[in-house]
Amino acid sequence: MIRERGVAGKLLPRKQRVNIFLDGMVVEHFKAKAGERGYQTLINEALKLAIQAESLEGLVRRTIREEMQRT
Repeated sequence: MIRERGVAGKLLPRKQRVNIFLDGMVVEHFKAKAGERGYQTLINEALKLAIQAESLEGLVRRTIREEMQRT
């Protein structure tokens, strides 16, 4: 697996321990979906998807703006 690099080019840790307060409803939702997988893994995957969606949205918006300027 290729390790990811941060903005400054520094290697990012594979995992990092953090303390975070989440709504009980959020935790219960992910615990119910997790089954044998860890619910924290599912939360991590959901956060990654949110980041990717945000990046994709920005790319689509930028592309549309550029195309509209050409016409």
